Amino acid sequence: MAILIKVQYRQCSGRAGRRGFDLLGRVVFYGIPLDRINRILLSRLPRLVGTFPLSSTTVLRLFSLLEGSNYAPYAVHAIRSILRLPHISFGSEVGKGQLLHQLRFSIDYLRRAHLLSQEGKPVNLFGVASHLYYTEPSNLAMAVLLQHGVIHDICSQASSFEAERDLVVLLCHLFGRRYLPEVYATTSNIRDLVQKGPSCVVLAPLHPKARAVLLAHQKQTLGIFSAYALAFSSQHADELGPDNRLPLSGVVGPSETSTLPQTPLFAHLSETARKPKARSLFVATSGHDDTFGDVEELARTVRHDVHLNEHAIPTVEHILDPKLPLNAYLYDFFVHGQVDALVNMNGIRRGDVWFALQAFQLVLIIIRNDLENMLCSAPIDSDRDPALPEAVSDGHMTNIPDDSGYFSTDPSEREEEAGEEADQGISERPRGVRDRDWKVYEVVNSITNQFSAKFKAMWA
Repeated sequence: MAILIKVQYRQCSGRAGRRGFDLLGRVVFYGIPLDRINRILLSRLPRLVGTFPLSSTTVLRLFSLLEGSNYAPYAVHAIRSILRLPHISFGSEVGKGQLLHQLRFSIDYLRRAHLLSQEGKPVNLFGVASHLYYTEPSNLAMAVLLQHGVIHDICSQASSFEAERDLVVLLCHLFGRRYLPEVYATTSNIRDLVQKGPSCVVLAPLHPKARAVLLAHQKQTLGIFSAYALAFSSQHADELGPDNRLPLSGVVGPSETSTLPQTPLFAHLSETARKPKARSLFVATSGHDDTFGDVEELARTVRHDVHLNEHAIPTVEHILDPKLPLNAYLYDFFVHGQVDALVNMNGIRRGDVWFALQAFQLVLIIIRNDLENMLCSAPIDSDRDPALPEAVSDGHMTNIPDDSGYFSTDPSEREEEAGEEADQGISERPRGVRDRDWKVYEVVNSITNQFSAKFKAMWA
């Protein structure tokens, strides 16, 4: 068997060595004929194309860039250039028409999620969603839970101790998720581990109210992007052509019913047959129409030449129904702050502990700072968004535009700034802030300070 061994050095650069661009000879070909080696070294580099990166959070950040720059020509030109990149459309299988449809329905999603106004202005909790863009769809789920008062209800408990613990559990379901092997998470094994140390290992279930809100949000998201697939299939039916190619064999079937035998049986079958537009006809033979059960089914069974990237749709299905038990390492560290327990009980590799905790600390700081910006920007009572439903806008943070959602730096570039602000927080309640909103900030600020103190103690 031919084997290619690549020796990893600091200066060795990926495929450059395999293609002969590494002149230091840090590539070893073992068991490969010389002519084959020559073809590998002398062959042309293939064109690099990316996957489909246009997500709902990216669209939100584009709008925040426009609004923050007051629609400056430079910003408009930059966004047009981004949408023309070959990695987004022309270099991949996704065409320009599908890109525009994805953009249109992403805007529809953001409007229904109350992150964009009717005029396209970022409002409400867009700062939290845009700053945590690298955690999508957890950032959007966080905004939804804040809008519908789930986090307010958790933080309004009589016991601050219980409120902090419950909120940390909820945040652990959204950020820094790690799964436990099914064998490791057995009842007997967890019982033995709990008896030996302070960690609970397995994360508690998702809060019932949070599950209900996210489930409704998931159904709305599925409906929006199902309508996207249906609209694109209907409007571009002539360009797409008949969906008569079998997915595995590639055999092309008849495209016109006139080629079928003119018998009463075939006439009856033609009249009673399901005629989906977005669903693959091959899948429709099992009795399916254009009603989809989940986003995974939508992306997997959509008709030929309609490309849907499941990862570009802000679905929260994995949050609602995790395939494996979740590791409670973040919650456990918040409770006891012991690194050895995370390694020995939670199964986190010692070399990964610092990075995992640091990523969660950054999330907490971003949420805390964005809440500060919202509370200090304007009185909430006098700036309620009339377009929001009463159940969403009554008593919860809504329609507080600020400058916290404009194009921000990468998480790695924000670490230094976040670290400096880890122990900060507003101590006095801003004027006009409601009790429930201030209580949310107090709990989040307390969680951030406690977690940062325990995290700093492990390396300071």
